Amino acid sequence: MTRNFGFTFGRTPEGNRADYAELEKRLAEQNAPIVPVTDPIQPINPTPNQPQPLAVKVQANINLDDYVQIGINGLYGKPVVISKFEIKDANNKNYEDTHKFVLKQGVYIPTPQIFMTHFQNVVKAFKERKNKNGSKLLDGKGNIISGNDLEDLYKHLTKDHIATYGGQAGAWTWLNAGFKNGNLETVMGVNSKGLTKNIVPLDAYLKEDAYVNFDFNSQGLAKANSKCANQAYSQGENIYFWQPREGAVAWFNAGSDRAILSCSWYPTGSDSSLGVFACAEGAVVAKNGGKK
Repeated sequence: MTRNFGFTFGRTPEGNRADYAELEKRLAEQNAPIVPVTDPIQPINPTPNQPQPLAVKVQANINLDDYVQIGINGLYGKPVVISKFEIKDANNKNYEDTHKFVLKQGVYIPTPQIFMTHFQNVVKAFKERKNKNGSKLLDGKGNIISGNDLEDLYKHLTKDHIATYGGQAGAWTWLNAGFKNGNLETVMGVNSKGLTKNIVPLDAYLKEDAYVNFDFNSQGLAKANSKCANQAYSQGENIYFWQPREGAVAWFNAGSDRAILSCSWYPTGSDSSLGVFACAEGAVVAKNGGKK
């Protein structure tokens, strides 16, 4: 299976540098808070009153066929989509360099809240795939993802399935979360001084490493009461949670024996198989491109 989820600008180097300078200026001037994203922007499933699934129109130069709707707002308060797999050429980079790499292209690293909401959407859609009225997963254009495509997404997030970068199979992505002094640091942009961050206190979370169910707090971390009675991996039923460590950052990994939400890796690390999913935001529109 061949996949290419990179970005094609079709611009000159000078044009790309100009775009980057404009992006830096815009993000540096942007002082919007993180918008709570616990409420859905739209139903993920078509309903009798909404027979046409909706699309998301974004500013970033991406192929919406390669992205999935999540049904919540992103960092900047608009409906967010996430790439189906890790994006091209994003591996072998540390935490800070990965942020700069994706921000340069008008996208950003998913937060734990965004990623774990997407994770649950994929798991639910896969489990209910044979149910006509079951949960449906939509791509960025509003098309239902089904069959082998849905199965690939599910297996990539829950086991060692598909090696995006030709090395370790299964999902392995940075997540947009740093942990310092009891706070959650979320990267919002980049300017001439480096990454800009939103810093808020951590919500209550499970303060031990354990297998947990899919009960997450508003920041995408395992709740204090989410520990599973049976401490063994069950695909599509639980994940392993590594609680936040001081000075660490987050990533998600799926391998042969379990899926992991880790809040305990250090930002200077990198790996040839560790890359990143990408998020973009935009306006909800009718599937044919008209206004909602």
